[in-house]
Amino acid sequence: MKLILLLAALLIVGLLVNQQLNQGTAADAERAAEASGSSQVPEVPTKPGDVPQFEKDMNSFMEDEAAKQQKQLDQATQ
Repeated sequence: MKLILLLAALLIVGLLVNQQLNQGTAADAERAAEASGSSQVPEVPTKPGDVPQFEKDMNSFMEDEAAKQQKQLDQATQ
């Protein structure tokens, strides 16, 4: 009987921990999406011929994001 109660308590604790961990990742993903602003991330190509354009789009995206972060840093330090 004690073993069954111990297993039930362990199951409940495991479910609660799992629930708490899953809520944290969803909230972090939402915050990251809000922080990125309105910029659009380039879509990953599905055809091999689209890779060069994706490279250009991704480089442009990374440069824009770096400029935004630098601007935010400059504003924060002034």
